[in-house]
Amino acid sequence: MDLLDQMHRTSFLGAEFVTWLWWQSEIRDGEFMLDKEFGDFEIWFDDKLVVGSATIDAQENHFKGGHPTTSLEARTALRLGKLAREARLRVVRGSQEWGLVLKGDTLSLGGVKVPAVLAKDDAEKFYERMELLEQLDQMIRGVFGQFLALRLSDDWESVTLPDLQAWVRGAE
Repeated sequence: MDLLDQMHRTSFLGAEFVTWLWWQSEIRDGEFMLDKEFGDFEIWFDDKLVVGSATIDAQENHFKGGHPTTSLEARTALRLGKLAREARLRVVRGSQEWGLVLKGDTLSLGGVKVPAVLAKDDAEKFYERMELLEQLDQMIRGVFGQFLALRLSDDWESVTLPDLQAWVRGAE
């Protein structure tokens, strides 16, 4: 099996990840941690959300403005079996804040905004921006790693999926 075939066979994981991230962000009040050395950070869903189905020619719902993850329409789409396929996120670590669009189909990041750069020298500005991008990459990859470890564990079917489905239904 070539790489392209593998990518197509596992492309559902991106939408599952974005949906899981929405759930986790909501039930954890946005708080995440990779390890004690890296520390805490927050992930919040912002003003753009796309939900859809993986089936061919399935309808997508696009939500913009306000807080779409709290809308009845977005939650109803989940209840109908759709998954979050794309979302604008805010990632906050200490006093720093990043903005980005996470696309589930490709797990790509778009429209990335990094915190303000403090350096005055051009070379130092460049290195500071690269460091900020590295931190963002570490946070997103780290959370995706947590999702994958859980998704591949025995607990996914017996514990996590029922809890996620209860959240989708609106049960406590």
